[in-house]
Amino acid sequence: MTFTGRVLGWLVMASTAIGAAAVMLMMLQIVADVLLKNLFEFPLPATTIFVAHYYMVVVAYLPVALAEKLNSHITVEILAQHFARRYRVWLTAVMWLASAVVAGAIAHRLWLEAMKKYDFGTFMIEQDVTFMIWPGYFVLPLGFGLFALVLLYRFACAVTGAASGLGEVVDDVDGQRVHQQAE
Repeated sequence: MTFTGRVLGWLVMASTAIGAAAVMLMMLQIVADVLLKNLFEFPLPATTIFVAHYYMVVVAYLPVALAEKLNSHITVEILAQHFARRYRVWLTAVMWLASAVVAGAIAHRLWLEAMKKYDFGTFMIEQDVTFMIWPGYFVLPLGFGLFALVLLYRFACAVTGAASGLGEVVDDVDGQRVHQQAE
């Protein structure tokens, strides 16, 4: 099962790297647009379209599974901290399953919306140039789909007791954060 965890971990890190690359490309394009506009009165066409419909979508939604891979989502354990360990493990597993169902449902709905945008050939026009924006709609279901897969995998590991292989950060017995190695 750790092989599956390693593959999921690699997919999460690849999606995060793509998100980081999008940040860099966005910064370069914005800087180039500002410089060209102010120095040569020649703005780069479609900078606002690329920033809003490609870069920002990739940056915000493609690496959404990273926090789950690293076990870094915000948790509130007001009642759960008083439960016995086995009940906390069971409750966590149920929450992973419920969250996976919700993330999967969101991914499915976003996929249907992306397919509509693709079928319509959604585009925007800026400076008399047509730019297709429908490809950006496919980033959201990919991000949420990967998030749902990581959650389902965590649930499966909790039910079977198998090591995850995701390389996540976990709390040890003393409450210290440690990096879990794949076995």
